[in-house]
Amino acid sequence: MTVFQMPENWFWMVGEDESRFWSSAAGAYVTDLPEAAGFTHILNEDELTDVLAAYGLLGPVVRVPDRVSPAQAEIALFNFDNGGLLANVNAVIEAFPYEPVRIWWRKATYISRGHAYLQALAIEVGLTDEQVDDLFVAAAKL
Repeated sequence: MTVFQMPENWFWMVGEDESRFWSSAAGAYVTDLPEAAGFTHILNEDELTDVLAAYGLLGPVVRVPDRVSPAQAEIALFNFDNGGLLANVNAVIEAFPYEPVRIWWRKATYISRGHAYLQALAIEVGLTDEQVDDLFVAAAKL
């Protein structure tokens, strides 16, 4: 009888690299398979990440989400440095001379990575594009 393993408990050989296997359970590469473990061959890390994402699992390619909820964004800002960045962002927004920016921050149903107000805010508080990406990735995990 064939037993189907769920993707969250599976191993994947990516490309032609036989020296390591992606473990869905560990969310990382492993060099040794458990006894009697099977694996699926998959073309590349992008394809594997797409397959796993359909099951809510993380793959080897870190993708920056296009948007996060305001709650996720604020918690990620708080977690960045135990509240300092969030306080700075809130102070900058409150002092911003353009009312639509304040409305956007208070009322948005989501915060979009590519939004012009976010870009301006990041510059204002001194965040690099890489730091903003990292904050979005962290926020999406909440």
